[in-house]
Amino acid sequence: MERIIASKTGNSKEILIVLIGSLHGNEKEGVEAINRTFEKLNKEGLPINGKIVGVVGNLQAIGLNQRFIDHDLNRCWTEDYIQKCLSSTESLTYEDKELIALYHLLNDILAQDYQKKFVIDLHTTSADNGNFLVYPGKINDSTIARKLGLPMITNLDDYLEGTTLLQYYSSDEVTSFAFEGGQIGSPKAIDVHSKGIWQLLQLSGIIPNSGFSEKLIESEEALPSLLKVVYRHGVKPDDEFKMKAGFRSFQPVQKGELIATDKNGSILSPGKGLIFMPLYQAAGNDGFFIVEEV
Repeated sequence: MERIIASKTGNSKEILIVLIGSLHGNEKEGVEAINRTFEKLNKEGLPINGKIVGVVGNLQAIGLNQRFIDHDLNRCWTEDYIQKCLSSTESLTYEDKELIALYHLLNDILAQDYQKKFVIDLHTTSADNGNFLVYPGKINDSTIARKLGLPMITNLDDYLEGTTLLQYYSSDEVTSFAFEGGQIGSPKAIDVHSKGIWQLLQLSGIIPNSGFSEKLIESEEALPSLLKVVYRHGVKPDDEFKMKAGFRSFQPVQKGELIATDKNGSILSPGKGLIFMPLYQAAGNDGFFIVEEV
């Protein structure tokens, strides 16, 4: 598999959109959705008002169908760590090599002269009902991502250990956000990502707007449109952490409710709120979050 999935360039220098899939190697749904997007673009022959690029994240981990090999590629995007990798004379980890390759590629792409630039990082989660956006910037009614109609999390990066790619590339010049399409391994997540990408392309103006925008998800419950994280339960590899079965993202929980267990016993919810991204896979250091409506 090549690092660049596909690329299409028009005559305009107005809009640049970079789509990134599989920054976590076991989350392949984003790559498939990017492939579908370029197949549709080629089939319909639409004019491109700028440039669209599809990029693969962790190539080595994809081959092994693992979230990562040595460390999480989406938790190490600080300037200090990047420079350490670039200047290292010692053996680099698999993810360090992936970081260097992505860093050079994305910097080269984003250095191109376009008026508006977007980086959209596609992910899936280990729990059901994982359709949401992680948006690090200021949100208002004109925010393109908000028009997708998915819940938006405003401050997740404040609670994570390490710095994500979207946080590193978010600036006044680049609009960057994560698009979580659903559950890992589900065909529905590919569909949600594919439909969401197409709507974002239209909303940005990089392809003509058909005027039709179907709902990405059908939900029986009215989910808040804007949420913030109020608690994170971190886990370590030797904690023997295990979520209680059946939790879905945005499911209400009460203070004192049993959420999970580890080697020390029961883990109870610290307060009332909505559970968010409960961990149902072996890899990862985010056990679960509690969020509340803004």
